[in-house]
Amino acid sequence: MTTGLVLTIAVLALGACLLSGMRIALALTLSGFVGFLLLDGFDVGMSVLGTLPINTTSKFTLLVIPMFILLGIAAQKANLATAAYQLLGWLMRGIPGGLALATLTACACFAAVSGSSIATIISIGNLAITEMRRAGYADHVAAGVVGAAGTLGVLIPPSVPLVIYGVLTGESIGALLLAGIGPGLLTAAVYGVGISFRARRSPELFGAGAADVLPLTERPAVGPGLYSFARIGLLFAIIIGGMYSGFFTAVEASAVGAFVAVVMVVIEHVRHPRTLARTLWETFTEAVSLNGMVFALLIGGAIFSTFMVAAGAPRMLADVLTGLPVPAWVVVALILLVIVPLGMFLDSTSIILIMVPLTYPVVTELGMDGIWFGLLFIKLIEIGLLTPPLGLNAFVVAGIREDVSVPTAFRGVLWYVKLDVVVVAVMFAFPSVVTFIPSQMGLTS
Repeated sequence: MTTGLVLTIAVLALGACLLSGMRIALALTLSGFVGFLLLDGFDVGMSVLGTLPINTTSKFTLLVIPMFILLGIAAQKANLATAAYQLLGWLMRGIPGGLALATLTACACFAAVSGSSIATIISIGNLAITEMRRAGYADHVAAGVVGAAGTLGVLIPPSVPLVIYGVLTGESIGALLLAGIGPGLLTAAVYGVGISFRARRSPELFGAGAADVLPLTERPAVGPGLYSFARIGLLFAIIIGGMYSGFFTAVEASAVGAFVAVVMVVIEHVRHPRTLARTLWETFTEAVSLNGMVFALLIGGAIFSTFMVAAGAPRMLADVLTGLPVPAWVVVALILLVIVPLGMFLDSTSIILIMVPLTYPVVTELGMDGIWFGLLFIKLIEIGLLTPPLGLNAFVVAGIREDVSVPTAFRGVLWYVKLDVVVVAVMFAFPSVVTFIPSQMGLTS
C-alpha cells in the first residue's frame, strides 16, 4: 500500500469519525492509530499508543496550560470584571455607542488576565447585554459586541492557543505571548473605531440617541471599580510585566499568576466561608475538567500529527507549495485562507494540532518568521469563533442569555468579521505589529 493511499485513508477516517459525532480527541487518536497500522504495522501502532501520550504530556513547557486555565477560571470566580464594567459604562455614558465601547474595553482588560474567550464572555456578557438592552440597543448589536470582544481572550496574553502553537513548533512561548499584545490592541482599536462609526451612522441600533440617557446615569461606586482595575492590573503586571522584564519565564509567570488569582478568589469570598469553600471547589474542579479535555486533545493531536510526519505529509506539502511559481507571501496567504473554513467546523485546539505540524515547516522553509505566522494563524482561528455553523462564541453568548437566540448572536458577531479582515491585512502587510515587542526583548529577529 502506497504512502499516499495510507494518508488518504487516515484523513478519510478522521473525517468519518468527526461526522459521526465522535469526540475530537478520540477521532484524532483512532485515525492516527489506523494510519500507523497501515503504514508500519500493528506493533508500531501499539508502541505509539503506549509511549506518545507520556512523551507528549511530560513536557515542562506544557505546565503553562493548566496554570493559565486555572488563572482564567479563578479570575472569573473572583468577579474581576463586574465593577470595572460598571465604572467604564458610566465614564463612557455620553459617547455614541458608549456601552458597546465599555463592553469592548472591559473584555480587552479581562482577556489580559483570563486567556479564554469563553471566560471573558461569561464574566462580562450577561451584565453587558442587560445594560445595553436597557439603553435601547438592538439585540443583535448587544450580543455581537460581547461575542466579538470575547475573541480577544485567545489573542491577548495569556493565551492557551499560543502556548500550544509554541509547544508544537518549538518557538519561544514567551515571545509568542508578548507578540500577541500588538495584534490584540490593534483588534480592539479597529473594533472600537468600527463601533463608533456604526453608532453615528445607525444610531437607532444603539438606542437612537440614548447616548445621553444611558441606564448607568447614577454614578456607580468608584472604589469597587478602581479595585477591580487594580486587581486586573496586578495580574497583567505579574504575567506580562514579569516576562517582559525577564524576571519570570512563561512557566513561572503562569504559576505565580494562577496563585495570585486564587488568592483573589479567597479574598473576594472570605466573609462567607461556605460560599468560599464552594467557589474554590468549583474553581479547581472546572480547571481539572477543562485541562483534561485540552490534554486529551493534545494526546490525540500528537498521535495524528506524528503519523502525518512519519508518512511524509509535511514534506510532500512543502515540495508542492515551495515549487509554485509565486512569491512566498502568496503561499502563506493560501495556507491562511484554509484556516477560516476549518474554523467553521473544528475548535481552535483541533485546528492547531492538525494544521500546524503540516504548515509550519512550509512557512519556515520559505524564510518567513514563525512568530509572525503563529499570530496570523491564531487570528484566523479567532475569526472562526465568529463564523457559522460552529462559531463557538455565538453559542456561548446564546447560552448565557436565554432571551438571545443563536441566529441573533450570529447576526451580531458576523458584522465584526469584516473588521477582522482589516486587522489580518495590517498584520500581513506590517509584520512589525507582531514582532516589535518580542524583538525588543531579543526574542525574535
